[in-house]
Amino acid sequence: MIKTLSFFAAILVLVPCLSGPALAAREKRKPWLSISRSEKQVKAPARPKVVAAKPVARPVVRQVQKPEPLTAHSDKGKNIARQALAYKGTKYKFGGTSKKGLDCSGLVARVYNDLKMGQVPRVSASLYKTGDPVKIAQLRPGDLVFFKNTYKRGISHVGVYAGRNKFVHASNKRRGVIVTSLADPYYQLHYAGARRLY
Repeated sequence: MIKTLSFFAAILVLVPCLSGPALAAREKRKPWLSISRSEKQVKAPARPKVVAAKPVARPVVRQVQKPEPLTAHSDKGKNIARQALAYKGTKYKFGGTSKKGLDCSGLVARVYNDLKMGQVPRVSASLYKTGDPVKIAQLRPGDLVFFKNTYKRGISHVGVYAGRNKFVHASNKRRGVIVTSLADPYYQLHYAGARRLY
């Protein structure tokens, strides 16, 4: 029993002595073995990359033209447009100025005659030389809109602007007096300008 105890005591004394140099040699070859898990340095979390924010594009604010105040002139214009619309569906007749048949400038002449606003030239090209020029963005009901190179060269067609980008005109024998959008590709292509006679 005493021999067994002394054997174990010797082992206990020798193990630390032997393990010390062995551990030191192992640390030289593999130094990471000497660091316990609790002592391992925890890597700091990687800093997030800072991305420069793109500049926010400011919306383009377009100035809208203020509508012109209602005046006696704008009332006259509305009356002209209303009277022209009254002829919608009338047959087309070249040179016509009556309810039996109208051409484009004949419609304008008839409307001005109905409203007792005086005589106006009977040909589109002559009408285009009267009154005041109007930009398309400033059109008001009653203004005259002109078109070029339709059935002949130069100013060859006229209509009465009715508002909401539409105009009344004596189109042709098949269609008569109708309402058409100024956005129609054919009339956009042939648009020549506008005049205000009232």
